[in-house]
Amino acid sequence: MKKYNQWSVYFLFIGLFFILNILNTYMLTASVLNRYIAPFTHTFLGEINAFLGNFSILFLIMTVAFMFVKKAKSRMVFLIVLTFFLNVFVYAMGVFNMFFGTAFSIPASTIFKNPADGFAMGTTLNALLELITYWRIVVFIPFVVLLVIYKLSDRQILSGMFLKITVQKTLSSVLLVSMTFFTAIMSYYQQFQATLPINAVKSTFAIQNLGVYPYYVGEFFGRPFDLDLQRFLDLETEEKIAEAYQFYNKNQEVYINAFDNKTYSNRLLLSEAVSDLFIDPSIRNDNQLHGILKDRNLVLIHLESMNSFLLEHATISERFVFLNRLFEQSFVFNNFYNNVGMGVSSDGELAVMTGLYPMGDRTLYWEYNDIPYELESIPMFFNEMGYYTEAIHGDKETFYNRDKVYPELYGFDHFHAIEDFIEEGYDVESGYLYDSVNNKVHLSPWISDYHLADFTYQVGSNLLQSSTPFMLFPVTMMPHTPYDFDPNGLRPGLFPEYENLISRITLKYISYVDYIDDVIKRFFISETGQDHTLDDSVYVFYSDHGSGLKNGDLDILLNESLSVIETRKILQKVPAWIYVPGDEMVDYGDYSIRKGLLVGKQHLVRSQVDLFRTIVELFDLPIDDSPYYGVHGLSTEPTFALDNRLMDVVMDDYIYSMKNPLTLYPLHEEVSALTFEYIKRFKMLSDIIVSSADMQSIIRDAIRGRYGE
Repeated sequence: MKKYNQWSVYFLFIGLFFILNILNTYMLTASVLNRYIAPFTHTFLGEINAFLGNFSILFLIMTVAFMFVKKAKSRMVFLIVLTFFLNVFVYAMGVFNMFFGTAFSIPASTIFKNPADGFAMGTTLNALLELITYWRIVVFIPFVVLLVIYKLSDRQILSGMFLKITVQKTLSSVLLVSMTFFTAIMSYYQQFQATLPINAVKSTFAIQNLGVYPYYVGEFFGRPFDLDLQRFLDLETEEKIAEAYQFYNKNQEVYINAFDNKTYSNRLLLSEAVSDLFIDPSIRNDNQLHGILKDRNLVLIHLESMNSFLLEHATISERFVFLNRLFEQSFVFNNFYNNVGMGVSSDGELAVMTGLYPMGDRTLYWEYNDIPYELESIPMFFNEMGYYTEAIHGDKETFYNRDKVYPELYGFDHFHAIEDFIEEGYDVESGYLYDSVNNKVHLSPWISDYHLADFTYQVGSNLLQSSTPFMLFPVTMMPHTPYDFDPNGLRPGLFPEYENLISRITLKYISYVDYIDDVIKRFFISETGQDHTLDDSVYVFYSDHGSGLKNGDLDILLNESLSVIETRKILQKVPAWIYVPGDEMVDYGDYSIRKGLLVGKQHLVRSQVDLFRTIVELFDLPIDDSPYYGVHGLSTEPTFALDNRLMDVVMDDYIYSMKNPLTLYPLHEEVSALTFEYIKRFKMLSDIIVSSADMQSIIRDAIRGRYGE
């Protein structure tokens, strides 16, 4: 009888192994259990498919192992160990969700090629805190339950229980399960192609509708789930390529906008620009806006992790003293969004430099090692005009493969990284003395952004003295998750109303406002108060992406009960502005700022790819007839902003998820089928451009051949 009871324990153990490990996958696929994931709509067919897929993989692993492990006790030990590793895997995938908001895929693993100096300790601590603060420790329930059952069982009896499985039965079971598994795969492909056939969401869709375990087994054995979009869209001839891309091409004398059906042009007129616009007579060109900044220098400044809610929050924005004054002299994009994917900062650069969307599930900067992309970029256009171009960054030159991408892909004449600064005498361990009067030193693993601003002025001044036109691209390092190395530190009493209500990481982030404001100020005013604005230069600022705070603290900061999609919109909204300083000074008491020659506000949706077109047309860069797809930043033309990682689309009136168009805000809005299909097809076409080395030139030549004069 006792042995009979142990057989019951054994089979209960086997059943719980399957049930608990399959249920555990919902920690990655269900938003009610995982606030960091943006899932597709759960469907009955998808759930059945995922169950069959997960069961099949677990069964196959168990069956193969049981051919070699005969004792009931040893089999239970094997399943306990396997469950532990499965639980660790689910936890690790959840941590990835926390930082990137999407499901992990093998192409996304290139993000880990970046040097981790300065980030490793903070991100590791945050990941471990998730075990407690967000109850991620529950992912180990399957392991704990199986271990407890094993400990309570009679292991002496179990060790004498042998279970022999014949080869015939094993092969029959494997064959049956394999047939079930391949049926699940075929069903998954049909669902994926009928729902949203975009590679960036493939991993999220697959873990929901094929299963976590089968998807990752397939990924680790070779990426079998990528979709050939060119074949899928039937773009096998130059004629079809030309027709497809010309439909979205904005580099035309006349084209029709799909959202308002009005006519627009690649030569923006003042009468077609936003009404809230002042242009100084010194740069006016009658009714033309095209080329009004031609022959000026460009300082394109990349701001790290700056969210617009910092500027829109009444208490926090008060601390942006200099920036608010600079906005008074600038053209400001009040409804600006990032276009990033898995490459985050590098994707922001890609969108601005090329006007192209990143794929979303991989990092083009690292893909460049295997795919020698031939893309047209803003630095290349300036080089054609005889400008000197230089990128300046405070991290290692290999970070995001920039040592190759900047000179080879973008065409920068020079790239100045931390190795160059150290060779010139910068002492990272001693830090940077940014305020000699108060003896304030900024210590961080990278070059201080104060020094970045000072160095940018130094380079620009030397080039001005030699009468060399230039484009400079300084890239700031901070704030960067997990928001350490603020020289001002976490100061008690800075935001007393929030100190006991929000998490430490959020408090650190909003405390960075003083540093951000000071660094932006440093680009124009030296430590001693001297004017450091570069003559005949245009400053364009943009943030690469938001803060990534998805822990509920935004509800507290904004005093609202936010839906998930509202929160995502806030986190995707980043600042951008254009400052064209003149010679006249505007006195603000303790310092003066040069009066802006181009002042105004853009309230319509714009994003990083639109900044590319704006720079190209305002500077009259030699893009000729190459197609581009954004809208002009100063125009009244409606457009959309696409987050290429989550597939969220921001329109002027609402935001919706391409994964589920019913997930939108405000709720009374509705996504038309035409709008959804227009943007979906564009995203698919966009992915094709960055899927092969010379696709951009193939598209350009195809359009020239069919539509050129």
